[in-house]
Amino acid sequence: MSKRVRLVVFLFGAVVFAGLLYRAGVDGLLRNLRSTAWVLGPIVAVWGLVYVSNTVAWETLLRAGAHLTAKNTTSKMIPFWRAYAISVSSFAINYVTPFVALGGEPFRVAAAKDWVGTSRAAASVVSFRVVHTLGQVLFWVIAMPVAWVLIPRTTATDIVLTVTAIGLLGVAALLLSLFRRGFLERALNLVPRIPILRRYSARFESARPTLQHIDDQMAELTEGERRRLTIAILAEVVGRMIAMFEFLFIARAMGLHIGYATAFVIGAFSQLATNLTVFIPFELGSKEGGLYLIFGLVGLPPALGVYASVMSRLRELTWIGIGLTLTWVSGRRGAHTAPKTS
Repeated sequence: MSKRVRLVVFLFGAVVFAGLLYRAGVDGLLRNLRSTAWVLGPIVAVWGLVYVSNTVAWETLLRAGAHLTAKNTTSKMIPFWRAYAISVSSFAINYVTPFVALGGEPFRVAAAKDWVGTSRAAASVVSFRVVHTLGQVLFWVIAMPVAWVLIPRTTATDIVLTVTAIGLLGVAALLLSLFRRGFLERALNLVPRIPILRRYSARFESARPTLQHIDDQMAELTEGERRRLTIAILAEVVGRMIAMFEFLFIARAMGLHIGYATAFVIGAFSQLATNLTVFIPFELGSKEGGLYLIFGLVGLPPALGVYASVMSRLRELTWIGIGLTLTWVSGRRGAHTAPKTS
């Protein structure tokens, strides 16, 4: 994406963001923030539990790959709270990455390799990224029938929900196919045939041993470690479900007596809208627009969706601060105890 396109996208998001703030009423938003600021603590705590689920999923994948390196090197694990710190830091770095939030993955590999070795760390991070995305997609699939019940039924909503559900199931099937043996190696073999990537083929080729190891571990998760793969996916789905309490608490703070199912639909569809517009820097306008629309669809005042997005952003900023602080304690392990293999 060129700088000019990025600038246009950023400005578009900024205009949408400003328009929604104006429509919701800046004075009203500020009054709501002052009167319900207490809810920030509970929603920050909710996401503390979400990151526990994420860490459980990652550590489960690390354990699934331990037997692949046990013959030649250590099969030790990262202590859970150190893994938690690494995980939170990784997500914080992703949040502050303007485009395609992947900046935290290299950090996660670098922080984990001193405990489990480079190959195993890289394999676990790639596997976790796939499982994290798969958990998100399955969460959205679960949200479809709930939305079918709660959102007023029209021909348009029926078509949208049906098409979306079919599309999500297709994406889930594609993600599961990544755990088939040889997928990454076949992708590497295609690099010299793609003009835009051909010049980098030598660099990719030097990474073939690591990619083969990643390929092997991801395949083993399906062939020999299905139980752990299932646990990791379930942990991710459970984490998403815990996250929906954020919108339940925010709504209750605003005096809206909604149930968990409504909060579930609000959170699921706002996340879907945000992910469909991932190219917009810092989700500027997409989060607010998604919540504005979904609040209206479930029969709530749309303007309060903008307030909910502001509270959600304050929670994000809080965890970004926590995560960036934790980078200092999730860094290198002592050199004398680090695995020697790469």
